[in-house]
Amino acid sequence: MDPGSDQSSELIVERFHRAMTATHRKIGTLISQKLDNDLTAPQCFILSIISNERNITVSRLADKMGVKPSAITVMLDRLVNNGYAERIHDSKDRRVVLVQCTDKGSEALLRIKGDVQALLKHHLREMEPAEMLQFVQTFEKIAAELSKDDD
Repeated sequence: MDPGSDQSSELIVERFHRAMTATHRKIGTLISQKLDNDLTAPQCFILSIISNERNITVSRLADKMGVKPSAITVMLDRLVNNGYAERIHDSKDRRVVLVQCTDKGSEALLRIKGDVQALLKHHLREMEPAEMLQFVQTFEKIAAELSKDDD
């Protein structure tokens, strides 16, 4: 193996990290500007998990986010207080509290999804279709590799 290739690989990894961090930060800022005044990006993330899972327990929600249940309680309280989510008791076991998305939460997620798609489409417009496809396929490959750690 060429000794210079390790340096080259490290440089590529560093470039990727810088570009990914800058992109994540900028997209996050642009998305935050589109959110309702009473909805933050982390709350939006929680809400999307709640919406996808349908009637999820708080402990399962915490597991999906990789945090302890106490870490999401305040954000969940705000989502409930602002009408985006609701807590309900399981009909089979009243001790089990489930969380679900309200109509207001679902509408907010749909609007945000549309805003995000328009934003990304706008910023990716300079890429040729083949270049964009290659980029997405490569990024999906990275995502799949990273997801192996979740199993």
